Amino acid sequence: MSAPSSPPAVRTGRGPAPLPPGAPSAAQLGLLTVLAVAVPAQLYLAIPMAPRFQEAFGVGPGAAAWAGSCFSLFYALGFLVFGPLADRTGHRPVLSWGTAATALTTAALCLAPGYGWFLALRAAQGLAAASFAPVALAYIARHTADARRPAALSVLTTGLLGAGVAGQVLGQGVGGHGHWQAAFWLPAVLYAGAAAGLRILLRPPVADPTVSVRSTSGVLRGLLRDRRALAVFASALTVFGSFVALYAVLNPHLADAHGLSGGQVLAVQAVGAAGLLAAPVIHRFAGGRGPRGPAVAGFLTAGAGLLVAQLTPVLPLLVLGSVVFVAGIGLTVPSLVGMLHRIAPATATTAVAFNTFLLFVGASAGQLVAAYCGYRTTLGICCAALLAAARAVAAAGRPPAAPAP
Repeated sequence: MSAPSSPPAVRTGRGPAPLPPGAPSAAQLGLLTVLAVAVPAQLYLAIPMAPRFQEAFGVGPGAAAWAGSCFSLFYALGFLVFGPLADRTGHRPVLSWGTAATALTTAALCLAPGYGWFLALRAAQGLAAASFAPVALAYIARHTADARRPAALSVLTTGLLGAGVAGQVLGQGVGGHGHWQAAFWLPAVLYAGAAAGLRILLRPPVADPTVSVRSTSGVLRGLLRDRRALAVFASALTVFGSFVALYAVLNPHLADAHGLSGGQVLAVQAVGAAGLLAAPVIHRFAGGRGPRGPAVAGFLTAGAGLLVAQLTPVLPLLVLGSVVFVAGIGLTVPSLVGMLHRIAPATATTAVAFNTFLLFVGASAGQLVAAYCGYRTTLGICCAALLAAARAVAAAGRPPAAPAP
């Protein structure tokens, strides 16, 4: 049974009250947040599951790494497809049907007859999973009042960032104690149930049949000519880039320099993830002041956390630095989305989709930086990039200079 049809909500005025008709309920936000953890977790579980894939399919470490690469490539490309599609058809059909497709492809992985089929299905799974993040962010941004939008977005992005830890915990638990198929069967059941829940709970779609490939290209060209949007897009490259780079070099550093075991390293990651809880609280009380301030503060906070982690040889201070860094990253993502919603409210879904694409392009770049640079060099590069992002976002909010008389 789907939600009854109703005209789009119209809101006048500003401020936290009253909420626009159809603003996301606790049930809607709760379901979307669960999926924000569960869907991207499929990207990260391939890291601890790689040895199981080698054993199950008789492949080497290099081939096993493609289980993650195939997913991430099509996951990033899918953002460019589903953002414009959601503008054309509405958010609800893309979210519900995309989650159903994610359930089917995830379950099909368990039946793959060989590694070639497995990789093809991982690519299809990544493409289907890409229907969630940018469209869910745009849905929350569209249906939430201005003052409450940052807090709602921060709850959702907390789930997206927490997926990194959740995916590795799931992969490590299954990799060490169960059949590898369990890492896909269990999420597939969750996705199937969530697809039905999305169809029931979400607002009826607001479609724009005029959206096309040509119009979307025009929208992106217009955004790239807007210095405010360009600053947001450039800054987005540093967010997941620094996040992935930190944990890529932190794990071996903890093992080599501090002698931590695999379980202890995972515990450090979990403690760091506690920093994500700061963002919803801060946005709850500061959301009415606009998204630019929290974005700048988030980049500066994340840079400070990296600086502490880079310079200290003391393990507790290193862990504290990671908590501060993650708290800063948790502030930036919803703030950048909020800025795009203000810059281009009529085409926010496409703008957010392109921004999300750049987040994961940055993640790939961060992985490469971590692969070729050492611990301190990687953190130094990321710290400099975050400070540059803070400056770019701060400058993007300044009014243009008046022309000389």
